[in-house]
Amino acid sequence: MTIITKFTRQLGLNHPVMSAPMGTVSGGRLAAAVSNVGGLGMVGVGYGNKEWLRRELELVRKSTNRPWGVGFITWCITQEIFDLVMAYAPHVVMFSFGDMSPWVKQVKAKNIPVFSQVHDLNGAIDAHSKGADFIVAQGCEAGGHGTGARGTFSLVRGIKKQSLNLPIIAAGGIADGATLAAALNTGADAVSMGTRFYASFEAFADYRMKERLVECSGDDTIRTEVFDIVREIAWPKGYNARAITNKFVALWHGNERDLKLFKTKHKPTYLHAQEHADPKIAAVWAGEGIDYINDIKDAADIVREVIKTAKIKLI
Repeated sequence: MTIITKFTRQLGLNHPVMSAPMGTVSGGRLAAAVSNVGGLGMVGVGYGNKEWLRRELELVRKSTNRPWGVGFITWCITQEIFDLVMAYAPHVVMFSFGDMSPWVKQVKAKNIPVFSQVHDLNGAIDAHSKGADFIVAQGCEAGGHGTGARGTFSLVRGIKKQSLNLPIIAAGGIADGATLAAALNTGADAVSMGTRFYASFEAFADYRMKERLVECSGDDTIRTEVFDIVREIAWPKGYNARAITNKFVALWHGNERDLKLFKTKHKPTYLHAQEHADPKIAAVWAGEGIDYINDIKDAADIVREVIKTAKIKLI
């Protein structure tokens, strides 16, 4: 059971489904599971924990002989982390959140396709001019970090009209076969799913955090800066992140100035909640597509179910 697109043909895949490279959540086990079933599994480089990266990249390399990739948070790449990751010979490299110019030539020199995640039309045009081979069009429905206010499907259509002649991967609010089919009908060549794979057994997250994805709806998510402020992670201006709202958000969203003033006081409490998987305080990154997530299951079964139901919708 396959759906053939430019994405699957160019990368030698069976299915137009990619697991988003969620930092610390998308490790080697999840990436290998998605790749082994015919999709494209991605390891999230995150903020560059070297010990974690060595372990997870070695795991995915040993666990699959299918294509897999890595995703960088572009604004915080260092040459040391870049070289460490590239030493494991990923088949795809994705750049998100920042200028990929300093890194593209190094990737191209290894004949590896470059994915560039964008949030608006100018970003897509810029990515094309800088050598991107694939465009990941991330709408504001997506979980985790992003910017801009475009919805996923309108963004895909807008980029399609630019005639850049690059495959487009739709990201944001996609979590089942119906939304995959809708993305393909809108002009995308594949989809990137993050939150749906967060709710898999292979994802790096406490089971309680995954349960929150099943319990909540898109109405329970919010784009906010408060989790980055308390963790003292200096994301560039304009970026925030979508997560499930909780007591911490209720206390500080809209009151960010005071949180910045007292962050050293609140940080230990937050980190304790994060370590002990307390969703009342810690962030559970989630996109608006959680309405379609009804269970926690194996990543391979997620891919199979999404493809099966998408084919029904496409007929």
